[in-house]
Amino acid sequence: MLIDCGNSSIKLAINKSSSIGRISSIDYSSYPQLKRDLSSSIKALKAKNKIKAIYIASVNKEIEPLLKEVLSKNLKGIPLEFLNKRKFKNFKCSYKKSTTFGLDRFFSCLGGTFLFPKKNLIIVDMGTATTIDVIDKELLHMGGLIIPGALTAHHSLLRNTSIVKSRELLLKDKLLGCSTEECLSSGFINGQSLMIKGIVDKIKKSSELRFKVLVTGGIANIFSKNFSKYEYEPSLVLNGMHFYLGSKE
Repeated sequence: MLIDCGNSSIKLAINKSSSIGRISSIDYSSYPQLKRDLSSSIKALKAKNKIKAIYIASVNKEIEPLLKEVLSKNLKGIPLEFLNKRKFKNFKCSYKKSTTFGLDRFFSCLGGTFLFPKKNLIIVDMGTATTIDVIDKELLHMGGLIIPGALTAHHSLLRNTSIVKSRELLLKDKLLGCSTEECLSSGFINGQSLMIKGIVDKIKKSSELRFKVLVTGGIANIFSKNFSKYEYEPSLVLNGMHFYLGSKE
């Protein structure tokens, strides 16, 4: 069993010989609800698969105790390992201290390379933060960016602007809003997507390489219409874990 424990959700899948199985995704809500949903997903996977080991990639230390508790109860006696090393074959990180490079970003880079071998990649991960990583076909990480995520920025605006208060996202294609709700929604969708496309274009123009652009992350599906020229891959971290474990066999 592979588990991607992120900042806003947990994803689970079974690691098979050549690929990963169907992905179960659980968004964080209350602890009791998360515990119930997690237990339910694990039991469903256990009923259909013989689970020999559990591998976890986690960037959320607060959720880990709950995750361990649920796993020990439902998968008692099965070996569990946290994958926390950023070392893989000829992967070269641009960071001076590779341990400070986000574990999710590391596995996303591997996942992109696994799905699109011998391609230079720009990987956009849209979650609590929006991260952009550039990796060439030889697994050289060329660098990246970290930007406040779309929902993070939106919630900050609502929290810090008294006149705006709480508004629902309408998620319409309309560019120019004619109400506060429409303006906020257009800013949410168009502000983030145009910023990302602008950064991606600048990366492409600054390099002699040709890139394939991948979009992943918990809210990336909301922006799919705006990123029609990019490849949407919802499970790069899990694919990266699969690739990583396969190299150790």
